[in-house]
Order: sequence, then structure tokens, then C-alpha cells
Amino acid sequence: MRKFLLKLSIGLIPTFFILGVYIVTDPYKVLYHYDSYYGKDTRNTMTLCNGYIATQTFINNYKKEQYDSYIMGNSRSLFYNIADWSPHISSDKCYHFDAQLEPLWGIERKVRFLDKNGVKIKNLLMVIDESVLRNKPSENFYFTIKHPAISEKSYWAFQWHFLKTYLDRNMLENYIGYLFTHNPKFTSLFLNIDLKYDPLHNEIKYAQFEREIQTNPDSFYAARKHIFYDRDSTVQRYSKARIGADQRKLLQNIKSILDKHNTDVRIVISPLYNQEKLAKSDLAELVSIFGDGVVFDFSGINKFTQSKYNYYENSHYRSTVAKAIMDSIYTHRYAGKSAKL
Repeated sequence: MRKFLLKLSIGLIPTFFILGVYIVTDPYKVLYHYDSYYGKDTRNTMTLCNGYIATQTFINNYKKEQYDSYIMGNSRSLFYNIADWSPHISSDKCYHFDAQLEPLWGIERKVRFLDKNGVKIKNLLMVIDESVLRNKPSENFYFTIKHPAISEKSYWAFQWHFLKTYLDRNMLENYIGYLFTHNPKFTSLFLNIDLKYDPLHNEIKYAQFEREIQTNPDSFYAARKHIFYDRDSTVQRYSKARIGADQRKLLQNIKSILDKHNTDVRIVISPLYNQEKLAKSDLAELVSIFGDGVVFDFSGINKFTQSKYNYYENSHYRSTVAKAIMDSIYTHRYAGKSAKL
């Protein structure tokens, strides 16, 4: 019996070691309290779950900061800088409430979360595109799972999701490999980019990319020429219609809550590099639900989407574009059509 227990103990050493590393280092930053989820060196930081960070940072800070204005959407909403937004809305109590691959369901849950907790919603800037309207909430990736306060699911199920992800062989080899050797070959799961993070507003900035573009734009885009594929700008293509019964109900729920708060809401349809314009029926549905002067369509072929110099890569447009959009929509109102570009 002693020999069996000894062998069992020895056999369990790797398991205890692997679990110990997880508990001590908290790779996804979901176990402990953090005043800031990103340090000065973001290059060697794990890709984290921005949706979780947004919710937990809000919970940590709201009592003191008393936020009343929010930017919501997928990762494209990151680049709507609060310093550019705040003067338009006469509020400095602004907060980024974003998430990677955010579906419409996630935005509706966040708006409902704020209302349920008695939080004022003075202003809301919703940054969407047809991918948001597809509304396929996914928990296939650890960075898309929702905070329990948003999903209203079990806290332990949430933690188990991250532990399972950590126990994946590829994750263990890369994370533990880097932890003990600092060999760059193990950094595939890391950010590998210099980001600037403001925990007060939960704002991320692509500082490194902006420096490189401003210093030598030709070099920046030449190194990424394989990313910026050619497009046919002679014929306007449209995305598939995405708003069905489920999406309509979520949009109506959002509208109902915003009406309750007398919220000044602006909805931006992003200018994507693929130059697809939002389906006409989806645009009409959005205008029908939210009213005139609320929906601003920057999708399709226009001055923003024509130039690769307006993008960091073929998925995210620059903060300079986001600023120009905000300057436009808070100066003029173009209901249900593209702002004049």
C-alpha cells in the first residue's frame, strides 16, 4: 500500500506542478483582483479576455468613478478614444465597455447589466458591423467568454472554462516554456505588441503601431502588403441581411432601456476594409427601431475605406478614422444613410 501511495504521489507531481503554476501566476488574470490588467510591458503579456476585463474593471471602479457614458462594441470600438469623445458629450465619466468578437447579445446584456444595477446611462456610442449583427455568442475561445455578471451563468463554470483552456497541450508548452526560459519561440500566445492601457477608462491604444505609421508609413505598410489585399472598388457589394427575430428583440430591449435613461445614443456602422456595405434591410431596421439621427452608416466604398493608410491591418481602422467619425456624427446628423464623406 505504501509503495502504491508513493508511486501515486510521484505520478501526481507533474499535475500538482502544472496546477500550482496556474494558481500562482494566474495567466488569464481571472483568479485575483487587479488594479490594472496590463502592465508597462504588454509584449510578453498573455492575450486576455477584454470582455471580462471591461466588466470587472467597471465593478472595481464604479463606486468611485460614477461612470455615465459608454462606448460599446467589438474590438473595432477600442479606437474611439475617450479624449476625442468626451468634448462632444460634455462628460468626463466615460468608459470603454468592449469585448473581442462582441455579438449583439453581449451589448444587450451590458446595457441590461447597467440598468439592473441602477447605473446612469447618459451617453452610449455603439460601434457595430454585420459581424455584431450575426449575433452568434461564442464561448469556443477563452477571450470571448462573458463575465458571470453579464452572462448570469455560474462563476465556477466560468473558472472551469479558463482552467480547461490552460490545460491544453499547446498552451502549457508555450506558457510554461516561456515562463522558465524566456525563449521568444514560446510567445505565440502573447500580445507581442506595445499597447498603452488606461485602467480608469479601460482604454487600450495601439501606441506602437501609431508610432511606426507616423514615423515611416511606407515601411509600416510595405511590411504588411500581404495583409492589404486588392479590392474592386467599382461595384458596391452588400453584406447579407443579419437582423432577424432574435436580433430585433435584442435591439428593441436595448432601445427600451435607453429610453428609460433618456440616453443620447449614436450607432456607428464601421468602415471596414472589405468595403462591404451593410445590407439595406438591416440599416432600415436599425433606423426603424432607434429613430432618425441615430444611425450613421460608414460602411461600403468611401474615403475611409479606399485607403489602406486608414487601417492597422485589414480588420481594424485607426483612431484617426474613429475621431473623424465622432467629429462628424456629433456635429451633423445623417439619419439612416452614410454621412457625407
